[in-house]
Amino acid sequence: MRRAHVVTPHTEHLLVLDGAHDVTVRGIGFAHAAYRQPGTDEGYAGTQAGFTLTGADGPEDHAGRYYTKPAAALVVRGGRNVTVDRARFAHLGGAGAVLEAGTKVSSVTRSSFTDLSSGALYVGDTEPRPAPALAGEHNTVARNTIRHTGVEYTDAVGIWAGYEAGLTVDHNALDHLPYSGISVGWGWNQPEARHSVLRDNAITHNRITHVMEVARAQHDGGAVYTQGAQPGTVVSGNYLNRSGHGNTERDGNGIYLDEQSSHILVEKNVVTRVGYKWVSNWADYGIENTVRGNWTDTRAPALGGRGSVMTGNHTGLDALPAAALRTAATAGAHRAPAEVLRRDLARHGTPGQSSTDGPATAALATDGDITTDTRTLSAPGSWWRVDLGRPRRIGQIEIWNDASMTTADFDVITDTGTVHVEGGALRPTVTDLKARTRHVTVKLTGTGRVGLSQVLVHP
Repeated sequence: MRRAHVVTPHTEHLLVLDGAHDVTVRGIGFAHAAYRQPGTDEGYAGTQAGFTLTGADGPEDHAGRYYTKPAAALVVRGGRNVTVDRARFAHLGGAGAVLEAGTKVSSVTRSSFTDLSSGALYVGDTEPRPAPALAGEHNTVARNTIRHTGVEYTDAVGIWAGYEAGLTVDHNALDHLPYSGISVGWGWNQPEARHSVLRDNAITHNRITHVMEVARAQHDGGAVYTQGAQPGTVVSGNYLNRSGHGNTERDGNGIYLDEQSSHILVEKNVVTRVGYKWVSNWADYGIENTVRGNWTDTRAPALGGRGSVMTGNHTGLDALPAAALRTAATAGAHRAPAEVLRRDLARHGTPGQSSTDGPATAALATDGDITTDTRTLSAPGSWWRVDLGRPRRIGQIEIWNDASMTTADFDVITDTGTVHVEGGALRPTVTDLKARTRHVTVKLTGTGRVGLSQVLVHP
């Protein structure tokens, strides 16, 4: 300890602006703030997005009104025209910044957030119909860089917004987060969420990569996550890559219109390398959503809910067209290229398998859709195979599991060699296997079933 440099955080809030108007905070660094609640008798009773239940009996209603935000280094309460610009948030025990209690026409821009135990930014509150003075309106979160947040409290999101109106979340870059990237809305399937102040929000031109990280054990989220009816809200021009990539389960969506999400337009986003659905609107009570003109390397089932439509989307791609590459490159706080997709030779091959369980045919592993699955009967040495039509030079094979029945302990076999994979396949298991081959086979080394969502063979 004589040679150690030790920082012991004590103060939770480093700067509080309470009812402040026309204030600019520029170029300030915030570091080493505390978050003491988890160390008290209340502990950390996590609910979602870094919110906790607090109080002697954890007061709760079904709309989540009494959920408590984490402590934050910077807090703005009831602010008007408050600007936070080029600030730096690092090494915090809780969250970075909170704008709440009716803060209006305020912004957090061109700031960085890294190594935070909880989320980066919280905007708004959980009351669906607040008094006008307490309603969050016309706030902006733009051109911020958020990396490695939610380090301890892995249910936290990068940017969270509650019952906000006219919110702009634009050109932010979010990378390496344990749970969802941007979350806007609240309420689940509660009556209060059907007619709230939530409306006219814009989630535009953000770059969100490596979220829903598998090692952090979170699930049921996405790069962009929404809740509640919010007419006039748009999710557009975002680049979303590797959400839940490498998972073992059906998880990690691209754009997740959860529960009662309604009246939302999703257009011209680039969504690639996700662990499950590129867009999800599964609930019948999430209504009148429109998804159009997006680009993705997989497919998804039709949207749930009355009046929801999908039209003009470019799905199942193994190469991004020029318009998609331009959208991806200009998303985020700084220009950056998209991850290059690799051509899939298996998609044009002839699949087969040792046996078929019901309707789970071999072709479902080459249909470009990671939400469908092939499945064999249980037997020694069960196998799935694709015939590429002629010998081809290959460099990499991706095995995407059937999450309901994970294929485990198998060989990946070409005409010239074999690679053994121990344990369960992921979504995906990636095998670098340079060979000249006509056939690629996935074969169990023991007894059981082969269940696959997708097999991609790259040249």
